[in-house]
Amino acid sequence: MKTPPSTHSATQAISQRRANTITSIAVGAIEAMIVSGELVAGDRINESTLAERLGISRGPIREACRSLEQAGLLTSKVNRGMYVREVSLDEARDLYELRGAIAGLVGELIVKRADDTEIAELSGLVEQMQIAADNGNAAEYYKLNLQFHDALVLAARNSALEDTYRKIVNQLHLLRRRGLVQEGNLQVSNSEHKKIVDALMQRNASAANKALRDHVSNGLTRLIASL
Repeated sequence: MKTPPSTHSATQAISQRRANTITSIAVGAIEAMIVSGELVAGDRINESTLAERLGISRGPIREACRSLEQAGLLTSKVNRGMYVREVSLDEARDLYELRGAIAGLVGELIVKRADDTEIAELSGLVEQMQIAADNGNAAEYYKLNLQFHDALVLAARNSALEDTYRKIVNQLHLLRRRGLVQEGNLQVSNSEHKKIVDALMQRNASAANKALRDHVSNGLTRLIASL
């Protein structure tokens, strides 16, 4: 007995949705490994190992890798497989310039749109980062730093800006950690965070714009010094 066309279509749709969900899980897992530093620029993606680790087949891993290649995180090498992308200094400059422009706009939008609670949460993250910096805990600082910048973008309340920001930052994860681990850079970086929060608390749009642009520009300087 043949399956009715409508039932067959529904079954296909469910299967496709399930496949997309599994692929999304694989994308998230690989991104998390890049953000944490478990995967670094130049590392080869081992599909079999990842599939076993996530408890899924290699198909979704392969699809996830294609998606991450389009996002600029991975690159394919003929007959060799997928590798974590290595970003050149010129590419990094381009990304930082774009991120700086976006960061300035984020500051202005937060001043206009964020409530006092959101800004207080940003201040709390800066205080936590200061503790991590005082203890020389670069791993904890980096995690909190990501939370801080994510919270900044969310507080700007602009979904289109957020999408663009995440595409840029995902690529910069391949590089950004290096600029923070140099001696003294945690303290310097967090002093810049304090200037950002101070400007936001004062509801000073121009000062927030400048503080955020300067922070991104200084981040590039720290990165170059670490190379």
